[in-house]
Amino acid sequence: MNYSLGFWLFARITGLSYLFAFLSLLPQLPGLLGPHGILPAQNLLSRVTEVVRPNSAPLSLPSFTWLCGTSDFSLQLIALLGIVASILIITGYLRPLGALLAWLCWLSFVNIGQDFLSFQWDTLLLEVGFLLIFAEKPGLLPRPPGRDIPPLLIRLALTFLLFRLIFSSGIVKLLSGDPTWPNLSAMTYHFETQPIPNPLSWFIHQLPTSLLHLSTLFTLLIELLLPFALLLPQAKSRLTVSLGVLSLMLLITLTGNYAFFNLLTVALCLPLIENRFYPSSLRPKTIPLPLIPVPWKHLASLAALLQLSLAIPIFLSTLQLFPRFSSTPWQNSFAPWHLTSGYGLFAVMTTRRPEITLERSPDGLRWDPILFPYKAGPADRLPPQIAPFQPRLDWQMWFAALSAERGQLPGWFTPFLEKLQQGSPEVWHLLSSTPYPSGSTYLRLRLDHYHFSTPTEHSSTGHWWKITPGPILLVLSPETSR
Repeated sequence: MNYSLGFWLFARITGLSYLFAFLSLLPQLPGLLGPHGILPAQNLLSRVTEVVRPNSAPLSLPSFTWLCGTSDFSLQLIALLGIVASILIITGYLRPLGALLAWLCWLSFVNIGQDFLSFQWDTLLLEVGFLLIFAEKPGLLPRPPGRDIPPLLIRLALTFLLFRLIFSSGIVKLLSGDPTWPNLSAMTYHFETQPIPNPLSWFIHQLPTSLLHLSTLFTLLIELLLPFALLLPQAKSRLTVSLGVLSLMLLITLTGNYAFFNLLTVALCLPLIENRFYPSSLRPKTIPLPLIPVPWKHLASLAALLQLSLAIPIFLSTLQLFPRFSSTPWQNSFAPWHLTSGYGLFAVMTTRRPEITLERSPDGLRWDPILFPYKAGPADRLPPQIAPFQPRLDWQMWFAALSAERGQLPGWFTPFLEKLQQGSPEVWHLLSSTPYPSGSTYLRLRLDHYHFSTPTEHSSTGHWWKITPGPILLVLSPETSR
């Protein structure tokens, strides 16, 4: 059995995931983390130096920003380096330096990104990217597909990562106590209430309830049962796992906007497929012995052992077999490097869709909506297709609305409102193409509730959303920004 082609594709698609991540983040950096952004990275670095000794601060929060600063130019330069490194991975040049550079650039952003880079796929990219550094034979020039097979422990770590990712996503749904998963009603809510629906979400939501219940059951079977087939040695068992997870990722991609998460999961599935199951046009003509330099093989094995030693306790805590919030000095020492993480999406299904509606006024009398480019907005606007890119402010607005419904707003929201009132071009650039105001302005926040319209309502009104206006949460005058 030979899986070399799958590992070659794994490296290329991981590089593509990096590329989408950096390309998406690049234009958002000034408004999110720059000196005039919502959560300036420099403020975080200053707080770190107040807590730890200046000499040890870079190790407690590894980031290139300690070296090159946090100006808009510096942040975008790191992203551009990440883009170059991603292209090196995709093309196969400068292995493993390209993979190491991409990993360090993304680590730099995750460590300073605060709320805006706190998504599970952000740390998943770091975990996959760390293993990718050691997955290919070192070399300056590209190698044809099918020439290299990683050391055994790297293969084991990648397989265990896929197992954890999928099984954790299933088990947390049952351990959460949320009734929508065991009664199979979760998908009757999901397509309407997910953070950023896509153009097909409205249509899938209109399917008969019985089909939506079946899709819930399909999701649970894939996540809870299929990963255990990885324990079987047969190539067809691994092929079954791969095809099952790939089909789930395809459905998620077609019906939602989840950045590069689906692409990265696809990358993890491909090493499970033996060469003979790929089209003959892709299969390598000859399968030479994998000649990996012995020192590199030992280094790769040590890296895999390190990652596994950190991943297993986190996985056990996900299963509630290990104290959830306890950690050892060993784990704490590696925490800033994000070598592993816990996973589990949609443990509790959101059954309603609150949306914060922002409005501005020059005089406090005439109010105009502030439009976000991607989050649910005007009733007649079809939900967009944005993945594999991720508008991070639009995503966080979904979480902010859920918090507002519970009577509070997240910490980043206050500086966000301040920047809007001050007319910060960097922050207004994250919103619609509406010109930002030249001076201070009144702001008003309202908590509305959104539902997908029915086919009959859509036919008569052209609306995709049915909006129920909610209470006014807050009104800010220009004086509050001074």
